[in-house]
Amino acid sequence: MYPLMRFDDLRDSFVVWLRWVSMERPPSPEEPPSQGIRVELKLNRNTVLGPTIVYRRDLEQPVYMRAQRARVAEVVRAAAERGWIDVTLVIHGSIANAPYAALYQVRDHEGEAIDTRPLKGTPLLQLQPSTPGDRWHVAGQASARFRLEREGGHRHLTVIR
Repeated sequence: MYPLMRFDDLRDSFVVWLRWVSMERPPSPEEPPSQGIRVELKLNRNTVLGPTIVYRRDLEQPVYMRAQRARVAEVVRAAAERGWIDVTLVIHGSIANAPYAALYQVRDHEGEAIDTRPLKGTPLLQLQPSTPGDRWHVAGQASARFRLEREGGHRHLTVIR
């Protein structure tokens, strides 16, 4: 038994929420250099977001990144034929003290592809690999399988000859 995911090709989006949780004392935003989170979202082992790096300096407030809609719709269409979809959220080995990533399925998302406005809802997946304050290289992965029902979709006419 898998949880049910209903996905509308025309209205739904996957949005990854990233934030930085500083655990080092005192904070050291410049050491080591190029601190950031390298994140990736996969649907049935197909990358639909990333891997992309978001630097610590850009995470003063949480950042929301929307997966590419056309690619998501393509993978969801193929997965709907089987009736299930695997969703994987990955934080690659990155220079980050305590990164946090969460995946949301959002209907009628009005934000930009990269935005800082908060989302309301409950994440499908959450990922926060945590390391001691003196270590910086972290990685983590969260996966889940969902039973998939496709809604909406592109409408087309059947041609009868």
